[in-house]
Amino acid sequence: MLSPAAGGRARLFLTAAALLLATGCGGAQGDAAAPQTSAASAPVASPSPTLDLPRLSSLLAQQARASGSTPTSGGLSLARQAGAAASYVWETDGGKVCFAQISASGAMNEIACAAVTEPAPEPGSRLEALFGPGMGFSEAYIVFAAEAGTKVTSVTYEGKELPWQSVRTLAPQATGRDVYYSALPEGHKGWINVTLLQADGQSTPDRLRVTLGNGS
Repeated sequence: MLSPAAGGRARLFLTAAALLLATGCGGAQGDAAAPQTSAASAPVASPSPTLDLPRLSSLLAQQARASGSTPTSGGLSLARQAGAAASYVWETDGGKVCFAQISASGAMNEIACAAVTEPAPEPGSRLEALFGPGMGFSEAYIVFAAEAGTKVTSVTYEGKELPWQSVRTLAPQATGRDVYYSALPEGHKGWINVTLLQADGQSTPDRLRVTLGNGS
């Protein structure tokens, strides 16, 4: 199930898989927003060749419009391809950021949207969780934003590098920050460690809580 970040900022739109399946891969594909290319490469697993990404992004764009979370002209950005599912991030004209996962069959649990015009990071951190930590179709994940002017160069958990991806840079009205997706290992608890490259070329350690529930 998709899980928005805590704090009451996320607005969930429950979706019906039946609507997705009914639309299929037909003619609506032409008016769907095209997937954006990721902002940068990152150490992620090789994509599965079995997913029809143009079809899935078209189905998701249709459902986004039906739920009131229509993507801007920037379209959908592929955040992660894992197993038989793909994750996407997009923005709405209302200044919200949305996240959803869709399986190869076109089934989807929900779309989650959050207003991020007022950053609320962990005290002393340059990072803010937008969606998750949660459990998706194929893996646990977290979607987070980094302070404008910084770039993530490493994401680790207990000394091991995690699969992560730079997804997109938000529009200025949505803070202009970079959004990242990171897969989480099974049994994750506590924090992930993130290395940020600042505008002055200095590397700065940071961290982000990834505990589900009220654990430490």
